[in-house]
Amino acid sequence: GKVSMGSRKVNAYVATLFTPSYVTGTLAAYNGAGTNFISASKASSEPNKTRGWEQMQMNVTGDTDVAVSSGAHVGFRGGYFRDRFSDSGIPETTAWLYSTAANAITLPGFPQYYGPVNSQNTPLARTTDFDTTTRRFFSADYLHTFQASGWHTLKGGVGYQHTLNDVDSRYPGGYVEVFWGSTLALAGQAPDKGTYGYYAVNNRGTFGKAGANIISLYVQDQWQIADRLTLSLGIRAEDEKVPSFKPEIQENVLDFPFSEKIAPRLGFSYDAMGNGRAKLYASWGRYFDWTKYEMPRGSFGGDVWCIKYRAIDNPNDPLVANFDNAPGRDLWKGGGNCRDRRVPSFDTIDTTIKPMSQDSTSAGFDFELNPRTVATIHYVHNNLNRTIEDLGALVNGNEVYLIGNPGEGNSKIMPASAAPLTGGGSFEMPKAKRQYDAVELGVSRRFSNNWFGSANLTFSRLYGNYAGISSSDEIRTPTTGTSSATAQQQAGSIFREGGNVNRNWDLDDSMFDSHGNLDYLGRLATDRPVVAKFYGGYNIASNTQIGAFVYAGSGTPVTTYVNTVNQTEVFVEGRGDMGRTPVYSKTDLLASHEIQMSGNRRLRLELNVLNLFNQKTARHTFNYLNRGAGAPRASSAINLANNDLFKGYDYKAMVSATPDGANAYDPRYGMEDLFEAGTQGQFSIKFLF
Repeated sequence: GKVSMGSRKVNAYVATLFTPSYVTGTLAAYNGAGTNFISASKASSEPNKTRGWEQMQMNVTGDTDVAVSSGAHVGFRGGYFRDRFSDSGIPETTAWLYSTAANAITLPGFPQYYGPVNSQNTPLARTTDFDTTTRRFFSADYLHTFQASGWHTLKGGVGYQHTLNDVDSRYPGGYVEVFWGSTLALAGQAPDKGTYGYYAVNNRGTFGKAGANIISLYVQDQWQIADRLTLSLGIRAEDEKVPSFKPEIQENVLDFPFSEKIAPRLGFSYDAMGNGRAKLYASWGRYFDWTKYEMPRGSFGGDVWCIKYRAIDNPNDPLVANFDNAPGRDLWKGGGNCRDRRVPSFDTIDTTIKPMSQDSTSAGFDFELNPRTVATIHYVHNNLNRTIEDLGALVNGNEVYLIGNPGEGNSKIMPASAAPLTGGGSFEMPKAKRQYDAVELGVSRRFSNNWFGSANLTFSRLYGNYAGISSSDEIRTPTTGTSSATAQQQAGSIFREGGNVNRNWDLDDSMFDSHGNLDYLGRLATDRPVVAKFYGGYNIASNTQIGAFVYAGSGTPVTTYVNTVNQTEVFVEGRGDMGRTPVYSKTDLLASHEIQMSGNRRLRLELNVLNLFNQKTARHTFNYLNRGAGAPRASSAINLANNDLFKGYDYKAMVSATPDGANAYDPRYGMEDLFEAGTQGQFSIKFLF
């Protein structure tokens, strides 16, 4: 709802929006090497009928504008946002998964336990009791127009926001990964196994509450120097605090003052012909990103992940195990009763750390072909200055981290941990690089004679070594049997949600290819060099419209990954060695019809069809050469501990020499494994008054 009031000097409104969502029943993802394949059994999918979730969102905003004089205005804005997500209908049964096949070879004499890879008793599902995010914000702005060597529209203001996250999410009883016939091989300890292999039971979840403030200041001036030239000048500064999920130990993880987040903005617009038909424009700006709460959740007290490794001497043990009852001989030699993968340490923040930022430059030229049609050429150059990431090293078989800016400050030198290196026990850390360049050619026609349309063609390059905070370098398609956990979402995501804690700088072996080259520079995984788009609509009659959106783009690069015993994914041939996925295209359709009722009331019927022609184009190719995608498999993983990474290594020979031998190669390698969803439609009825 919305309530507004106004007078000649004061205008104000308050608006509220409440959007509860309830879902019962969860569809399993297609996870086979085909467009409509599901490998899970009917019995294991049965719990999906009752699985569901609820999401309660509430948004309240208010705005007041006061006219101080004819050329001066003061504005105030505030609001509150709350988003609470909860799972429902998830069984409390502890899930177990066959990470390797159980058959006559791995389990001789026990046919009752036989089953293929990825067999499971119940879907692996993390239960979120609640994951609540709230945000309070307030801002005050002052606008003043005046003349001084031209016409100025000067605006400045201050803003405040406080964001809080409160979460309780876990796997019921943990979850169990069963490695029939396999040997546990972890760095820092001798390989070991039971009579029938080993299993791992994981206690994994996220718990706690954290919140902090961001305060911003800005001033900008729209300066019309003459009839044909306008300058845009501005500067913005922020004071950002990033909270800890262990406030009893330390309240904030990061504290960036105004002096470290100063963002200038420059731009101009020029009427090239003096008649409004041709416009030349350009701009440059520095943009700072807010540090996502995924980083403190994962590294500073929110996430818990302990793993118990047990030998399988009794085949029934892993199928009745949970984290509180894990029978069998303990295979973990690293100290403690489990391998703790989430030990928070507030000494792991680089004292020289700087906020994440990028510079963006753009320029363009718009030309009016006729009163209804405009042609455009536009150039964009975005360059990442630095990112914030966790940099990893192995200590006693565990990964320890430093949060910093890769390649800068105290994060410039990386200690060798996984392998000996030429020149000593350390190397220079690659600096984060992500550069996007694009030229767009477009033409648009405003509505006239019952139709409108817009088309553009973009040539671009996305290049570097950093996939971004949502990492497209870490894809977990459904065929891997796992996904990346995503906040306030029941199902995981195929890409790592990230938030400044990706795998790019986790261990030295993950930063070299097999030819001794440090740093994976190349076209990034979402690079589409040529993209064409069209959007348009046509009025069939005064109350009936039809519109379409057409997209076509180059395929994306595919890169070979090889799994190591450290559970890192090595780009053994650099980036893009497997070519690209097929050209991707689809067409969406929107049709609507309005029925006039009494007064100004109308009934609107809408049909929205996605992927009209049912084009199930492959979006990804399975790219793990050896087994271990999604679920680590030490018996198929290569060990780089005795290799000088600067001298390279023969990864194929190393895969063949693993305990699994020829069986270490994943037969899915090179097969298409993720496809565009088929045709989907939605019909809606709206009452307008």
